Amino acid sequence: MSNSKNDLKSFIENNFLLVFSIPIVFNSGFNLFKNFNITYLDKLNVIKISSLILGTFFFVYLSNFLNNQFAIGGRSIALVFYLTSYFIFDSVLMFAGRQMTFQSTFLLISFFWSILIIYKTRTLIEIFKIFSFLFIYKMFNNFFFDDLVNNFNYKELNTDVQAQWFELASMIYESNYFFALKNNLIEGQGLLPSYIQALLFEIGFISEKFQFIQVNSYLFISFGVLLITDLKISKKNKIVSSILFISLITNNDWLEYLLVNSLMIEGIVSFFISVYLYNFLHMYKNKNLTSLLFFLSFGGMVLTKNFVSLISLLIIIFSIFFLKRNIFLLGSFVVYGLNLFYQKIYFSELQNFAYTSEIDFKDLFFDFIYLRDLDLTKPLDIITQFLIDKPTTYIVLVFFIVNFIIFRKFGFNFNTNELIFIFVNLNYILVNLLYISVWRNMEFESSYRYIISCFHIIFVSLVIGISKLEESNEF
Repeated sequence: MSNSKNDLKSFIENNFLLVFSIPIVFNSGFNLFKNFNITYLDKLNVIKISSLILGTFFFVYLSNFLNNQFAIGGRSIALVFYLTSYFIFDSVLMFAGRQMTFQSTFLLISFFWSILIIYKTRTLIEIFKIFSFLFIYKMFNNFFFDDLVNNFNYKELNTDVQAQWFELASMIYESNYFFALKNNLIEGQGLLPSYIQALLFEIGFISEKFQFIQVNSYLFISFGVLLITDLKISKKNKIVSSILFISLITNNDWLEYLLVNSLMIEGIVSFFISVYLYNFLHMYKNKNLTSLLFFLSFGGMVLTKNFVSLISLLIIIFSIFFLKRNIFLLGSFVVYGLNLFYQKIYFSELQNFAYTSEIDFKDLFFDFIYLRDLDLTKPLDIITQFLIDKPTTYIVLVFFIVNFIIFRKFGFNFNTNELIFIFVNLNYILVNLLYISVWRNMEFESSYRYIISCFHIIFVSLVIGISKLEESNEF
């Protein structure tokens, strides 16, 4: 009997991620079986699934190729470099980009990528392969465009999509980035996420008008799995993590809507910041061209969504103290700095961060100093709101438990997991500070969205932490 207990204990210690995942995966499978309808396999859904597979294959092949050829350090960061390269061009060379259509910018940067690949490989074969996969993906989507744009059973769960996010992506796609920035619907709102939405539509479809395509949003499930495959964990845990990740998202209508099934920007912001934070310290230690490109690209995170934008800016400012170790950290200032510079030239006033124009920061500072005009019940409301989503609460709770165990066992060493832990907690603190002061009379349901902007990095940290404890037998 004692041996059986020891064997069970040993199994759990060595397979804790698997054991931890079983309730969520089982619940997801049960709900899928309970709600399964044969009509899910009709022609429309088969076409959408086929488009998703083709798109996933194209982006995975492209990111794998770029990573192998240029020794970037991971397929997910290679994908982020590729996608943000178009945005960086428009941000840095706005004086030229403002005269070009979005489609012209896409063709120009794609041409530069082609030249770079040919220069690196000295052959046209890989270019031919990449364009062949893109051609098949694009032609399939064009042939079945009416089916793919058909959202007959789709339900919008948030009015923000039609009020702002659809319009912003449309302005970028149908005009250009400069036009959208000039006519921004939300003062100070960063447009990187909307730019990526327009870019994915341009890559996969042929249309004069921007359309919301569910398949494009669902690509971020594939991108999330791509990030998981980059993690330095066992193959077994990569498989388990991928299944857990998909189960979490697809078993929760609201979480699925925010991250992979709408034009809401939380999914893009969450994926991008997770890729950046996972690679940040590695790139900081490498003083090479890839490091410069990384920090140049990372600077775009300031133009995403509060509070990820603000914390990213704080990281960039804090990095000034470490310039002697890596001068390429200066690249982080380029995108946001030029954004402010071009606003000063082309627009009537500077727009810093969304929803801050009416805030009296001096008065707000003294509110916190003297504890006046604060609603200290809001943090409890925020927690209560978040607890409604039990699977995600389960993930976040274990994320904190695992990190505290690691800190107790190994001490606090400033590595990737610690950087992520600080980022997540700072984001949560800022959400609470906002609601107890400036937004004390606002609805608190939106607080969930601000916290979910860190979903991917919470998940990544959890997986890395559990894997570390498994390997060290420290449970």
